[in-house]
Amino acid sequence: MRILKVLTVATAATVLSTLIGVTPAQADSITVTVDYGADVGPSNQVASGYLHGIDANSPAQYLIDGATVRAIRGADHHPNLPSLFDRPTYDRVTATGARLQVGVYYYVADPNHPDRNYRPGDGGDQDRWRNIVNSVYDEAQTNNYDVDSWITWNEPDLQWNTTARPFTSYLAAHNVAYDTLKARDSALKVQAPELSSYSFARLTQFLTYCKQNNCLPEVLSWHELTAGAPDIPGHTAQIKQWMIDNGITPMPIAITEYQGTGYGKADAWDAGVNVRYLAQFERSVPNGLTDGLYSAWEWVGDNPAFVATLGNAATPNAALPRGVWWNYNTYKDMTGRLARTTSSAATTVDAFTAVDTTQRRSTGLIGNQTTATHTVTLDLRNIPAALQRDGKIRLRATRFDDVAELTNPVKVLEGDFAVSGNTAQVSLPALPASASLRFDVSPVVAGSPKTVYEAESLPVTSTSGVVRRNFAEDGASGGQASALESTAVGQSVTYTVNVPATGRYELSAYLKRLANRGFFQLYVDGKAFGAPQDEYGTAAEYYRTTFGHLQLSAGQHTLQFKVVGKNAAAGNHWMTFDRFELFPLT
Repeated sequence: MRILKVLTVATAATVLSTLIGVTPAQADSITVTVDYGADVGPSNQVASGYLHGIDANSPAQYLIDGATVRAIRGADHHPNLPSLFDRPTYDRVTATGARLQVGVYYYVADPNHPDRNYRPGDGGDQDRWRNIVNSVYDEAQTNNYDVDSWITWNEPDLQWNTTARPFTSYLAAHNVAYDTLKARDSALKVQAPELSSYSFARLTQFLTYCKQNNCLPEVLSWHELTAGAPDIPGHTAQIKQWMIDNGITPMPIAITEYQGTGYGKADAWDAGVNVRYLAQFERSVPNGLTDGLYSAWEWVGDNPAFVATLGNAATPNAALPRGVWWNYNTYKDMTGRLARTTSSAATTVDAFTAVDTTQRRSTGLIGNQTTATHTVTLDLRNIPAALQRDGKIRLRATRFDDVAELTNPVKVLEGDFAVSGNTAQVSLPALPASASLRFDVSPVVAGSPKTVYEAESLPVTSTSGVVRRNFAEDGASGGQASALESTAVGQSVTYTVNVPATGRYELSAYLKRLANRGFFQLYVDGKAFGAPQDEYGTAAEYYRTTFGHLQLSAGQHTLQFKVVGKNAAAGNHWMTFDRFELFPLT
């Protein structure tokens, strides 16, 4: 069922939902409208930051490669948490291009050091605090650590909330830290107050004090830690307007922990709710939001077995993706501009969409925030010519279930749809509780002059000592396919293809499912491309998968397929490739 007419999509959705084991809910008339004619700004992926998300060894590299990492917030020193002043961790984090947000409040790694439980101003002693701030700054300078912003304290509203330690004592401590840092470098950025939640009263108290004492931070920050996404656009708009009204030039805003209510609670990695958070952050950019950092609730901070899991996106051993990781993998592909996307029931099912006309693709996320199944109609308006070919679009939809380990997201819909008056409506398959859905819109490729590469005929290299062979089989294209009998993570096979002309292409492959297959990531010319693929299946089957759109120059390019894990039910890590296809898009 590859070519579907718009009038038969609802029937097709019902059939597909039945095939994949989802019972369609009674239609609840939720419509997600994407108006490509309404540009709401660049897609900056502002919520692609992570709290304590990466250390020297964790998570698995492909999980990092498959996401955008704009910012990492972490400790200078800590006995358990990743230390950004540990050289291997620092090097791995900075290799992502992330900006580092470092708190000066951990001081030393030794839990028995007398400074570990010190609070600035205790006993009226601020000199001790000045010495601590200077020592942290000196260490960064000595080791050439590039710190983007310095955080004076974390969640002070929870730690300065008694008669002995009132919040006003934190304000004084912030002032001392601010002055100390600025005395060392007037151009550095201070980030504060890092409140545990949005509090208009506390933020305005903080800003009023800072205005009076010349210690306004360069970045205003707080946390949004709730089970369901709160009104982040409302919060950012409110505090921005208050600053304008009170003579303060609004500064950039960072939400440095978001989603979840406690350690080990599943609301921290709810995939459907996560879409609502991401959408809310994107809508807050006009209010000055520059960063959102995903929380870290998987491991308690005083646990010596702490493992960095890119926030809550990876399994506890940091080896495989949770359902929510696929949202961030999709988010990475949401380049270009944001199109106005609205939902008829935004607190039930929310969505946001990016369109990149240069890449000739549009990618969006839809998230179910409830415990019920919902059906959604996708209403596409003012579809740009770059997404059309011969009056049609191709639409693919992939579901990300809210599960603790997900290697095999289900492609629930793929078809070519007629466009009338630059509009199209598609009824999507049922969306289960807490699940999210990726949708991709691109020009149809049927009839395009594709270039086909038979895997068994290509120049190939593979991990030494691992069997790599071609084999004959009736179901394979040309009667042959290529296999790597891989047995472990890290093993790989690399094919070299010759691209006929410089241009933009859609890359797809024909693979073979079977019970002994592995989970792999494709690297094109050494760079991760497309989502990781799980070849596991209970029955032998050749199938087509699309990796995405990319710009290629004429000449030779390498396609490296690296084993990154396996489905829990898979008997081994083998990979099988039948053929690769390039469809020109320009």
